[in-house]
Amino acid sequence: MASLTDWLFGSGNEIKKLPTGTSAQQQFGGNDLIKWLQGMMQQGGGFQQANQYDQSLLQPGQEGFNQFAQPYNQQFEQKVLPGIAERFAGAGALSSSGFGQALGGASSDFQSQLAQLFSQLQGQAAQRQQGQFGNLSQLGLGYSPFAYQEKQGQQGFLPQLAAAGIKGYMGGF
Repeated sequence: MASLTDWLFGSGNEIKKLPTGTSAQQQFGGNDLIKWLQGMMQQGGGFQQANQYDQSLLQPGQEGFNQFAQPYNQQFEQKVLPGIAERFAGAGALSSSGFGQALGGASSDFQSQLAQLFSQLQGQAAQRQQGQFGNLSQLGLGYSPFAYQEKQGQQGFLPQLAAAGIKGYMGGF
């Protein structure tokens, strides 16, 4: 409700500050959001471990692949190759050309599938890295905890009366 002063003399434009988020979001705030993100990126966070894994996949040259493939190669050598050897040993064919072909074929297939898997994981890691840092860098920049609304002022009774009187006076000449 307008006051007597506003009614007589009018009121100016009024700007209201309105929150844009829920009360929980308002409590979290922009600075808290940035602190939280920094904490995630520092030690102890799953984010850092995932980021390090992606970085290891994206290493240039053979080093990234070798690091990725090492546990798989070890498992292949300790479980798959002895299994093939047992089958041929049971048949008394360890010195046959079939044994050598079986080992070569298994190794070739394994290396091919491992390289394909590594390539897929590299592509996914590159997408995550690109999206992750793009999103994080923009997250804080677009944060606005408040919006502003302008309420138009109104002309009071006395200024309207004065304007009408001047207009009437000027119209008489």
